[in-house]
Amino acid sequence: MEKKLSEVSQKGDTCILVEGINDFRKLKKYNIDNIIILKGQKYYDIAEKILNNYDKAIILFDLDKNGKKMTEKFSSLLKNEGLEVDLSFRDFLKNLNVEEIENLP
Repeated sequence: MEKKLSEVSQKGDTCILVEGINDFRKLKKYNIDNIIILKGQKYYDIAEKILNNYDKAIILFDLDKNGKKMTEKFSSLLKNEGLEVDLSFRDFLKNLNVEEIENLP
């Protein structure tokens, strides 16, 4: 998964959306680029940044109740603006029973 995510993130048209700095640090260890951290920022500011700079967003919020809620909200917000949203990596993590991005192996 990490290799595929790294390849996708190298394309300038795709961003990876995560909750916090620890998620960012974990993904950087796998050479993943174009990571946007949500924590401390307003949803609409992040959405505007994504819409102005990317064609596709991969949402990688944690798999807990709060992460699911945020994923639904962001996914809906971005899709309504015509942006492609990819949740397949989240689904992959569900199958691995990884609940938090920062706890990836």
